[in-house]
Amino acid sequence: MFTASIGAGSLRGNHRFDLETGIEATGMGRADVWWRQLQGGGRELVPLLGARVCALGVVHYETLGYQDLAALTYNGAGIPGHPQGVNKLVTGSVIAVRTRSGQLVKLQVQAYGQDLQIRWQSCPPPVQFRGLQVTVGSAPEWLVSRYVVDCVYESPDASIHPCGQGEFDAGGGVVEGRISDAWGGLPATARVTIAVDFQPGTGLHGAITHLEPQVDTAGVSLLYEPDQEIKKVKLVFTLTPRAKTQDYLLVRWVYRSGSSAGAGSQRTLTGPDLQDNVAQHEIAFPPDGSATASVDLTIDGVYQGAELVQFKQRIALPASALAFRFRKQGTGPRYRLEAF
Repeated sequence: MFTASIGAGSLRGNHRFDLETGIEATGMGRADVWWRQLQGGGRELVPLLGARVCALGVVHYETLGYQDLAALTYNGAGIPGHPQGVNKLVTGSVIAVRTRSGQLVKLQVQAYGQDLQIRWQSCPPPVQFRGLQVTVGSAPEWLVSRYVVDCVYESPDASIHPCGQGEFDAGGGVVEGRISDAWGGLPATARVTIAVDFQPGTGLHGAITHLEPQVDTAGVSLLYEPDQEIKKVKLVFTLTPRAKTQDYLLVRWVYRSGSSAGAGSQRTLTGPDLQDNVAQHEIAFPPDGSATASVDLTIDGVYQGAELVQFKQRIALPASALAFRFRKQGTGPRYRLEAF
């Protein structure tokens, strides 16, 4: 993680300094440079613990930035500051430092002496961004009332940052946001939470999905389809003979997980729904990992002007579709449904 540091102060003779935090170091463990006083009067600025330095001479301190410092060649040799000999630490001279953890810092000598008066400033790399796009597909209006999408990511410093939110109706939509490396680097994944609210008439409880898509060089692109959360069975009715205007079908269903009855609902298919040779309707259920999931399906109604013989059957899931046709019941006007 990058630690921002800026300040001015005194670097005392034979003392060590931590440029990442801007404090004098009491030991070798947290130090980047040492203002070393040599026997015979010599002096040198020595990099410590893997830090590296580059002497730039007297240059314009204010305009130096990350790109300038990143282009330099650093080494681990001390920079001489002898008062009667070679001195690359004269007043106004600038030193670039790559600290022990790889951060880039510019340091300027404001007054040379046994104690150096210095100022320093860390130069972070430009913040990088990755785009995030979460696309939520559409669902039937009779089924879904609302989607709520919330996107966050955890940076390397363990803090959580929002990167996109959205609320949509059954038609779905797109959430767009950005992920940044400003807190120590780009995360490996994002966290996407999608909540689905169903229409009250379905009897279904809301469903929440937690996804962790990868963050790659192009960012995050995630497609969420309602089928990831909603189990559907399509009912197909072959209308032979053709339905009459007053005919209708009352479709009722109850979802079962093992031996327990769950959500249920119903739908009436009336004249406009039954005008073609084939009528279709989807029934939906919440997600469930049960290996014994099933649905109790009941169909009543009126067909060809007479009361339909009740259809009642338990259907094992998963089942993608059920097809029905009408058969005469005996010699009278009544019909019954037959699954095939």
